[in-house]
Amino acid sequence: MPQMKAKNKIFLVLALWAGLSVSMFFYFFNILDQANQSTLNSMAQQKIDLANLKAERESYRLATQDLEDLAKKTYQPADFFSKDISLVTEIKTLEDLGQQMNVTLQLSGVSGTAATAAKAKTTTSLAVIPYSIYLTGQLEQVVKFIEAVENLSFVTKTDTLSINAAENGNVSTVLTASFYIKK
Repeated sequence: MPQMKAKNKIFLVLALWAGLSVSMFFYFFNILDQANQSTLNSMAQQKIDLANLKAERESYRLATQDLEDLAKKTYQPADFFSKDISLVTEIKTLEDLGQQMNVTLQLSGVSGTAATAAKAKTTTSLAVIPYSIYLTGQLEQVVKFIEAVENLSFVTKTDTLSINAAENGNVSTVLTASFYIKK
């Protein structure tokens, strides 16, 4: 076999190098690029997951702190729902509030027992007792009464509110709401 000249060897090496370079650019670098992109996508997803976990941890920490703060307060979360199935305290509170606000108050519709009361739309054992309040008085006093009802020490949910003009510059108000009691 004849020996190759140095010039031919250089051309052969350059041709091999050019062929290898072309194959690297068109084939192997694409494989490496896809692997790198996959790794980058995985890292980005892990960063998102880490941020979500940190946010959940912070939310849990704040919720725990809020519960500890609530435990130190005068009113406990369980105190917002009456255990008194006759609702005497709540009714007395509403009547006293009506006297303080100088409005004529009539309460009606409170009926039933804790056993027959409709279950509240929650996962707890709360029951809903609907009631109606009929108020007559000056508009300012009626508004103050409604604002005070919104901030009572027990939960009462207002369903409807109707205000109409009455005699002597007064207004007549009908408020339908619900007491929440523990069964």
